[in-house]
Amino acid sequence: MSPSAMPLEFTTGSCDSRPRTLIEGIAARIPSRIKLATKLVAFHAKAPIHQLTVENILGGMRGAPSIVWEISETDSSGVKYHGRTLRQLEEDLPKWGNSKQLSPEAMLWYLYTASVPTQAELKQFAADLVSRCELPKDVTDFLDNLPVNLSPIVHMNMGLTVLAQHSKLMKALAKGARKEELWKFALEDALDATGRIPTLVARIHSNIYRQGCDRDATLDLSADLAQNFAIRMGRSCDINFVELTRLAWVLHQDHGANVSAHTMRLVSSALTDPYSTLSAGLIAGSGTLHAMAIHNSVDFNKNMTSALGPNPTDQDIENYVLKCIASGQILPGYGHAVLRVVDPRLEWIYRFVADHPAPLPESGVHPVLLELIQRANMIVPDLLRVHLPKIKNPAPNVDALSGSTMHTYGLDVDFILPFMACGRAMGFLAQSVWDKALGLPIERPLSITMDGLLAKLQSNA
Repeated sequence: MSPSAMPLEFTTGSCDSRPRTLIEGIAARIPSRIKLATKLVAFHAKAPIHQLTVENILGGMRGAPSIVWEISETDSSGVKYHGRTLRQLEEDLPKWGNSKQLSPEAMLWYLYTASVPTQAELKQFAADLVSRCELPKDVTDFLDNLPVNLSPIVHMNMGLTVLAQHSKLMKALAKGARKEELWKFALEDALDATGRIPTLVARIHSNIYRQGCDRDATLDLSADLAQNFAIRMGRSCDINFVELTRLAWVLHQDHGANVSAHTMRLVSSALTDPYSTLSAGLIAGSGTLHAMAIHNSVDFNKNMTSALGPNPTDQDIENYVLKCIASGQILPGYGHAVLRVVDPRLEWIYRFVADHPAPLPESGVHPVLLELIQRANMIVPDLLRVHLPKIKNPAPNVDALSGSTMHTYGLDVDFILPFMACGRAMGFLAQSVWDKALGLPIERPLSITMDGLLAKLQSNA
């Protein structure tokens, strides 16, 4: 039986009346995963699983399976988390209180353990994360003295660098911790970081945009991370914002080995502290071809809204898009390196927009019309198929609407990436813990020159 065909293990929590802790949930799964890894190495170490081509090598390794990503798998139809789709998980995972959104904490528990938490386990887990939210004083002092004319991404990278000295994994390594015990210290770091990063990001927002207001507001230890983030953002009574936060942190929690995730995986494989690792991922995400594309999508949507006004016809939208195509302009928010369908995550954003009408800003005019973007999402793919037929997937991806939704509900465009990074950090840290639990080695792919490629091709001819 191939690894992909092997049955996945799912549980729905403990039969014991006492809720499990996360470390217990992970520890229960480790033996079976190590057994599988041992079997793969012992019986299939030299077995080929992919014929590497020149296109793979020169094409950014697209289509070449080369990384074990234990918590999810991405293919042309979307992401499966331990074998389940987001739609399946929405039915199974417990929600927080009266929330209608997937719970980031429930999703994170599931990524770590491949099991659905009980309501009691979710409550216990969220309380543990919130108890870790406060930043060390040296970090707050550092952040509060940074120039406010630096971008939020710079603030976040510098804050993460200062947090690195608080890594429990690094202290354990310095004391000679055994390799098989490293995952426990990595988990402690991961949970600390999961609690701290939203507080870090909210403090950056307070310092840059709100003159320090609410940066030390009292947290609610009985609430979840999203509610406490809203408290530090000065939006504790804004249920739309709290719900959007929950949704965004779930949708962007994990998406396989994309640029930022692969960067973090590479850096983490060298046993680098998690905060420096997350900083590397944030830098990777700031590239125009990766997460910063969401910024470009917001700009594109703002320009389209400004040009077409509130009530354009479908023909108006088509003419505008054709003009952009004719000028050679990239249409951000369309296409994907792996997906070959409409990004399934868009379904949840469409639903959120329908259920939570955006409040009007003080100007009385929305900078981006979400209804217009959704109409464009229906029109653009057919135009791209006709006028840019080489595009493998003209369908809209999550960037087409997610950033504009965040902006419409009150986030500054320059703050969207740090906001998303809160969720992205959660998912990667789960994978990082499993890297240590499985004892995976440092990444070291073989590099080759184009002359070397040609020589291999000629020798095989």
